Amino acid sequence: MSKLLTVDPLTRIEGHMSVETAVESGKVSEVRIAGNMYRGFERMLLGRHPVDSARIAQRICGVCHEVHGVSSVMALEQIFGITPPANGIILRDMILGLHIVTDHILHFYNLCLPDYVNLSSAAGYNGKDRDLRNISDWLSSSGTAFMQNRTEGNYIKDKDSARRFALNYFEAIKIRSQAAGGLAILGAKVPFIHALMPGGITTEITTDALMKYYRALDATAEFVSSSFMPDVIEIAQRFPEYFDIGEAYNTFYAHQSFNSAKGDLFTQGVIADGEKVDFDYNKVKELIGSSYYKADGSPDENAEGAYSWIKAPRYDGIPLETGPIARAAVGNDEEFKSLLRRLGQKSIKSSVMGRLLARAHESVMLCNYLYGRTEEYVIGKPAIRAVDLQAPVSGEGIGFSVAARGALVHHITAYKGKVTDYKMIVPSTWNFGPTVDGRLGVAEKAVLGTPVNYGGVSGSIEVGRVIRSFDPCTACSIH
Repeated sequence: MSKLLTVDPLTRIEGHMSVETAVESGKVSEVRIAGNMYRGFERMLLGRHPVDSARIAQRICGVCHEVHGVSSVMALEQIFGITPPANGIILRDMILGLHIVTDHILHFYNLCLPDYVNLSSAAGYNGKDRDLRNISDWLSSSGTAFMQNRTEGNYIKDKDSARRFALNYFEAIKIRSQAAGGLAILGAKVPFIHALMPGGITTEITTDALMKYYRALDATAEFVSSSFMPDVIEIAQRFPEYFDIGEAYNTFYAHQSFNSAKGDLFTQGVIADGEKVDFDYNKVKELIGSSYYKADGSPDENAEGAYSWIKAPRYDGIPLETGPIARAAVGNDEEFKSLLRRLGQKSIKSSVMGRLLARAHESVMLCNYLYGRTEEYVIGKPAIRAVDLQAPVSGEGIGFSVAARGALVHHITAYKGKVTDYKMIVPSTWNFGPTVDGRLGVAEKAVLGTPVNYGGVSGSIEVGRVIRSFDPCTACSIH
């Protein structure tokens, strides 16, 4: 007889998600993952001037905001027929790259780490470290979920480890704040930057501003190399079974992005049937057979057979996984493969631990790339190419860009200064799209077969680990 486990809502993610599983013989035998809140940004933008999307699209999410602005602006530049000057593209990379690194840090420490470490074990410290004493006092007196209602599971509980992880948990918050200051220097505001426009970046960058950004980048890079990467490696060493848990289809999808004179940091492509092919946007379809929509894209909460507000993207009929693990696989990243080999893994494959390691590894790559971009910026040269932002433009533009969670597309169609169609295909839509025509979505496939050794009314810690390894953003996926 199967055991039913339901988590609604799933916590420590962005947005609203529920998970239903059936467990037989100690493994997940059935799974259904649903996005639970309609957002409607695509329809909200209809009839507006296309340039409005540079602001409104950033409001899709409270975590990954800048990424939508960049993709939207890239689409707008195609409609306007303009290309930013070199400085504008460099600044855009500097904003996008540092934001993605901080997003990875947030995911690991503040959203994911509590699945592996019992941070409440850091309480009871009476030593000389002032930060640890403060954390210990807070854990003992705050009455937060660190101390209450933990899902049953196999956590790291030894005090020395818990205290080290707890220190980095709170340090991650400080680093994200410092990095946000650097982003605000370039973007004029964080979150939801205002300086990002079709044609480049409007901020006037002085030597002092560039140095402030550099200091924020330096602090972030130091944390990534000295704490983030070692901590992820330790989790991988302590939970090696998760290299074989959470495997989806091993079909991957990535966009070309972060392009400098030294080459592309990430390359484009699709891996299906074990072979890499060039990405063809014409092969992408968003299926709605299990989603609450009518054929015209309007919401329909009574749609027959529907169970999620997330659509189901397919590439030539195939579900694709996207994210840092996909970027590493599509790019055939030799350094990442070397890291995996040191941890006893033979190749890049879809798994819980592969996703966590890929984020940390990618953060190192991005920080190194951003150091180079700061050196390429030329003080005194323009960062914006002027364009008539009120022009009654007509045309079509597609912004193929990148977010922390994977490949991102904003597709704008305009006629006489009005948006007639706006389509976003975001990473979490790919990863968390529902089952259609009998074929599970990517995350559903990853959860299926997960061993469940712990489980109760609050759900399974193992299932939670699989789902959070994708860093779900249902606010974005239900757009």
